[in-house]
Amino acid sequence: MPAETYGPISLLPALIAIVLTLVSRQALLSLFAGIWLGATILVGWNPVAGAARSLQFVVTNVTSTFNVKLLLFTFLIGAMLGMIFLSGGMGSVADAIVKRVKTSRQAQLGTSVLGMLIFFDSYASTMISGSVMRPVTDRFDVSREKLAYILDSTTAPTASIAVVSTWLGYEVGLIKQQFDALGIDRSPFVVFVQSIPFRFYSLFALVLVFVIVLTDWDFGPMRAAERRARNTGKVLGDDANPLMETQASDIETPDSVDPRWWYFVSPILVLIAVTVFSLWFTGGGMVGRSFSDALKNADTASAILWAAFAGCGTILAILVGHARIELDEISDSIFEGFKMVMFPVAILSLAWSIGSVSQKLQVGDYVVSVSRGLITPELLPAVIFISAAIISFCIGTSWGTMGILFPVAVPLAHTLGSPLVMAIGAILTGSLFGDHCSPISDTTVMSSMFAASDHVDHVNTQIPYAVLAAVIATAAFLVSGYTGIPVGVTLALGVALLVGTTYFLSEFVGVTDELGVAQTFE
Repeated sequence: MPAETYGPISLLPALIAIVLTLVSRQALLSLFAGIWLGATILVGWNPVAGAARSLQFVVTNVTSTFNVKLLLFTFLIGAMLGMIFLSGGMGSVADAIVKRVKTSRQAQLGTSVLGMLIFFDSYASTMISGSVMRPVTDRFDVSREKLAYILDSTTAPTASIAVVSTWLGYEVGLIKQQFDALGIDRSPFVVFVQSIPFRFYSLFALVLVFVIVLTDWDFGPMRAAERRARNTGKVLGDDANPLMETQASDIETPDSVDPRWWYFVSPILVLIAVTVFSLWFTGGGMVGRSFSDALKNADTASAILWAAFAGCGTILAILVGHARIELDEISDSIFEGFKMVMFPVAILSLAWSIGSVSQKLQVGDYVVSVSRGLITPELLPAVIFISAAIISFCIGTSWGTMGILFPVAVPLAHTLGSPLVMAIGAILTGSLFGDHCSPISDTTVMSSMFAASDHVDHVNTQIPYAVLAAVIATAAFLVSGYTGIPVGVTLALGVALLVGTTYFLSEFVGVTDELGVAQTFE
């Protein structure tokens, strides 16, 4: 069946998977149901052939070079955390931080700042920030849903706009590709930098984190989660199924071991250092490229894989050489670490697969074709942003969404005379929306994983915040497109509207306290 005849049917697999996940809370079965439906459509509605094609999608995605490295990275991180739990080092660090952190607000603020400081890679930032701060936020009865939200909303948005990050090369490369094709004589890097003020969703999402943390103006399902944690001490709901089930308390530190803070800090520092070095090395730093140029060409998957291996080697050496722990106990902790990440690995594998199904069904082309009839030069940035948000939500990948939209949206903006910088900013920031609230996004999965949160609870509590930032971002694109006022003024108005709306929702929309997004489908 030709791809162009799928039409709105192309949206069904991702939507079915998302709705089933939110309603049933059975992520694996729901994701596979979406994969099977999409595969069945692709093979002409033959359900048996669709089942076979579904397995082919899973195998293809799990065995792709980048994904294999990311899965190995996840297993190694699990092993490293298992050994860190065994050493007792995480508890020592948490005790040291708790002595300085006196309130729940300070614990949340520390998590937010740490997530932004590790700006060079969103995966590394999520892993490190979650691992370091989870014991601290638990001590102050911060819900795991809130921790996952902070991780999700301070990592990718920061990495996507940082001029030194693993995202830079991909984003600048997409801009350059279109400029070369259209004969536009402008610096792709300069345009990238100029687009940063127009990344309205990314900037508003970051601002919203600090507004929520500093004012305690939670609303919707997040308010219910925070009230549960503060009133009962339960950082997880009674029916929660945390994506990382093994905790530090599940692996006992031998009585003979005197836990030291550096048992935890050493492998984390090695992880960071090797990540930075590996990004520089794989990007051609050894042949004279500057660090920023090396990042543009870096092999991110290999870099974080090497870093995870180095982190494992470091904590293993500490356990054997200094803590004097028996190898049998170390082996047990490694296997506990593997168990810790088995479910996230399965979720990631199926999330990638359903993203591939949606791309085969050409969801992006369909959404763009529907949008085309609505476009004027003034409206184009807002239409691009909404299209990117829908596509990224359906396929669960910001980079995939960027790849779909750049060849369509940039030439269209160039032809219509719409500001290129604003159009490019709309693509790059709209693509981030799905990363934040789609259950099939790898970033969303990893935030749930390293916050040890229930994945569906994370999605339920984060969607209202993501939608709020997206609505105000859409308004900002409309204002910029139709009025042409300075972008700084638009940002200031958007932040004021964000703060005011957040206050209103927290104070006057209390009916949503106990309502999860999943319940709206019932």
